[in-house]
Amino acid sequence: MESLEQWFVLSGYVRFYQWLGFQPYRLDSGDVSPFLAHTLVQFCGVVTNLSLIIYWRRCIIYHCDSIGTVVDVIKLLTILFANLIIYGELFRTVGNVCNCWKALHRAHRTLESQGIVDRRQLARTIRLYWLFVIGTLAYLVVNEFYLYFSVRLIQTKRYHVYFFGLQYLLHMKLQQVIYPTIMLDFYLQMTLTALDHHVELLECSDRLGSTRYLEFLARKINVLKRLHSDLFQASVELNEAFGWIYLSIYWKCYIHVLSNLYWVVFWILNDQLYHAARIVNPLLIRTLFIAVMFCFNSRIKNASDRIRHRLHTIDLRIQTRSKPLFTMIESFILQKNLEPIQLTAAGCFSLNFKPILTIVFTVGAYISIFIQQVLVQIPECSEYEARCEIKLE
Repeated sequence: MESLEQWFVLSGYVRFYQWLGFQPYRLDSGDVSPFLAHTLVQFCGVVTNLSLIIYWRRCIIYHCDSIGTVVDVIKLLTILFANLIIYGELFRTVGNVCNCWKALHRAHRTLESQGIVDRRQLARTIRLYWLFVIGTLAYLVVNEFYLYFSVRLIQTKRYHVYFFGLQYLLHMKLQQVIYPTIMLDFYLQMTLTALDHHVELLECSDRLGSTRYLEFLARKINVLKRLHSDLFQASVELNEAFGWIYLSIYWKCYIHVLSNLYWVVFWILNDQLYHAARIVNPLLIRTLFIAVMFCFNSRIKNASDRIRHRLHTIDLRIQTRSKPLFTMIESFILQKNLEPIQLTAAGCFSLNFKPILTIVFTVGAYISIFIQQVLVQIPECSEYEARCEIKLE
């Protein structure tokens, strides 16, 4: 049997994130791989970057407005805590990540043995994922370079330089943890399609009056029952492996969205539309990441609910014609009630679109409070600029 890292669904994914330092172990056994050196280099780079930001904080963090200073400090703290959680969870959840992919691999083999896997759709899904990763990364890099060369204040240039690596490591980590969610959604959708097909065959077999065919379909549904159990196990391991990472990245994006909105409103109210326009791009990207994260998790929850609903819609008269079929469907319904597939952020909240409503309402209140404040002229930062120039020389 092929190893997990040779599986075509995982081969490119594993190698890409191994070189980035996010995958320092083997998925088959959980043993440390030579790519641990990449992780150590990445960790040392993050620590050095954070140390330089803290040391040069008065030359990097915005000091011309008291609220702006608080906003930038909170933004820095969210990045710091998010990185601490990511590196802590990287080694704590090795077994969970391996078990998650093993369960998804079993589900793939089961579907493939039944001839249910749509390989063309699977290839399209993987291709779209990589287009999203490369496209967003290229867009963010180009936008960051444009912002760096377009600003005049040296303090703002330093801000873009020192926060560049930290921001994009978190973006890449979010894209890494989204991939198993996409695969879980794909196999759950395939399971739902197969169940719909078998239920339609049940209705046709009822008109044919063939008991043996009903027993044959009962065995097919039993395969789907085992398949659902594997997918449930994958969701459990996924929650354990990435729950805290989802939570930290969500709050990081949430706070940064508020920060971006603060500066957009701040510059607009001070008639600096150019500065406000420059902040809109990262605001849209962070909102997009949150939306993508919750989109696939909501699809998983909806597909799981539709499977349960489909089982309950099977005609009882058809079930009673075959004892194995009746037993199998009742067992499947019981299992579905005991094994609900739902992803959560460390058990704090479900990963659906409800947390986005929290962002919307908070942002509305946030902007209304800010607009009510008395506008003050933005003070010049010449004192800080001069002090930083002297220190750097």
